[in-house]
Order: sequence, then structure tokens, then C-alpha cells
Amino acid sequence: MNKFLIVFAVTLILMCYSVNDLHAQGDGPRAFMLAPKGVFGLNPKWINLNQNFLPGSNILVETADLNINVFPTTLFYTFGIGDHYAQAMFMLNPGNATGSITSDLNLPYTNLNASGFSDGFFGFKLGLIGAPALNLLQFAKHKPDFSLMSYFRLWYSGTYDSSNALNLGSNRLTYEMGLPMSIPVFKNAKHPLWIEAYPFIQFYSTNTEPSFISRANDSYQKPLFGLETHYTYNITDKFWAGIDLRYQYGGAVELDGVTQDNKINVLGGGLSAGYQFLNFLSGSASYGKILTGDNNASSDLIRLSLIFVYANTKNLK
Repeated sequence: MNKFLIVFAVTLILMCYSVNDLHAQGDGPRAFMLAPKGVFGLNPKWINLNQNFLPGSNILVETADLNINVFPTTLFYTFGIGDHYAQAMFMLNPGNATGSITSDLNLPYTNLNASGFSDGFFGFKLGLIGAPALNLLQFAKHKPDFSLMSYFRLWYSGTYDSSNALNLGSNRLTYEMGLPMSIPVFKNAKHPLWIEAYPFIQFYSTNTEPSFISRANDSYQKPLFGLETHYTYNITDKFWAGIDLRYQYGGAVELDGVTQDNKINVLGGGLSAGYQFLNFLSGSASYGKILTGDNNASSDLIRLSLIFVYANTKNLK
């Protein structure tokens, strides 16, 4: 019986788990749900973006036309702090970007190419309400319920050179704080509907060496507020599908103290689906785009994700 419950619990982890990617694109579905403690995981992704946002940040550049390919890879571990669920994460983000940008002086910079690392992060989650620290057996018996967590991420800069017109990194730090929550609908149903919501805010340090095309000594981005939501349904025991929505507001840039006309006010949406291939391996795919927004904001996303998990079950009772 215990062996069956352990397999069932690992299945739940894979069906209900994904972790993070780029600043502007969000975490994706099933990233904010409770999991058991004592689980190691690896979540590699491929993300293709066609957009007018800079690769390593949420900075909107209306005249940009960029194609970005990144491979964010997140290591994570779940544990308990007292009776509360906790998770620690680290993400490394190699990739490349190509495209064009036109400067404020109407100077075109074409055939741009940047490679190396986009911004990555260190992250930490802590359960606040309905998020107990459960081992695999306890988690397998746990009835789905509302959960609320605190979430902090420190984004560090990727590859950057101010003499380049295009960079994968942002040359600054980003401090992100939010309150992810998950809500099961039809708790007793065999195939539940899950609603996830993540309100967050990001603060940014100053870039003291902005790209030469800005003609500025320093660049500062105002705080950005966002709300990410997902609605996913288990069609079978191994297959789920859902709808994704993400709203962002704020984030205008100041160059040498002068506010630029690039405030973000956008609503994005998309579709996602996931499947469990093996007890320790699942995958998902997403398509998303900006549905409406100011300042001609544009972004199209394709995301493929795999999740590998490992849990030591020797000492479970």
C-alpha cells in the first residue's frame, strides 16, 4: 500500500508542477501548487519569443523586433520550515537573441546578435495558509485545498556589454515579491479544475552602464505590478490542459531621470497542455501572446518544458 501511495504522490507532483522562466513571460501553469517535501527536481525549458521587449528584462522598446531563444533550467528542492512547506530554487538561462532596434534618433541597428546568458534567479517560497510540510505518504492522502504562499525572487543579470546595442542580460538586479495561491474546484471530482493566481510586484536597481544607443549615463525602471492566472483541468489521470492569462502594469524607464513613454499596460493570454510520460518525468507545452496593450507592445511565445523529480522513499512510514 505504501508503495502504491508513493507512486501516486510522485504522479501528483508531476501533474501539478512546473517552474519558472523569463521576467515578462511568467512562471506558467501548475507552478504555484503544493508539493511534498524532500523532493529534488530539474526543470529544463525551451522558450521562443518574438517581441519588442528586451531579452533580459521587462523593458518595452516599441521600435524593437527581436527573436529570442532561451533555455531556462531550474533546480529546485522542497522541504519544511516547522510545519510550513518551503521551496528553494536556482535558475540558469543560456540562450541567444537576434533582430533589430531603432534608436530615438531614428538610427536603425539591424542584424543584431547576442548570445550567452539571459537573467536568472534565486527563489524561495514559504507556505502561509493551507500549505503544510508533508512527506510523500502524507501528501498522497492530503485532500486538495486552498493554499497561499509567499514568494521572493532575486533576479541576477546575464551577459551584458554596454557597447552592444542588444544584450541578453539587463545589468541590474530585480527584486520580486508575490503571493501565489492555488484553488481546487470540485475537490471530490476525479479530474479537478485548478485555479492559480499570482499577484506580484518587481523593483529594479539602477543600470549604471546602459547600452550606448540610449545616450544616457544611467537607466532606472519604475516598479512593475503583475497578476498571473491559470485555469487547468485534468482531462485524464495523465493529461491536463488549460488557459493562461497575465496582466502587467507599470515599468516605465527613466533615462538620466527623464521618464520615457514606454509604460507597460498589457494583457496576455495563451493555452497550455501537459502529460506525464513516466513516474519521474512529465512535459508540457504552451503558446501565448499579448492580446491587448499600450505602446504597441507585442510578444508571441512558444514554450516546451520537461520536469524530472527524485524523492528518497527509504525512510517513509
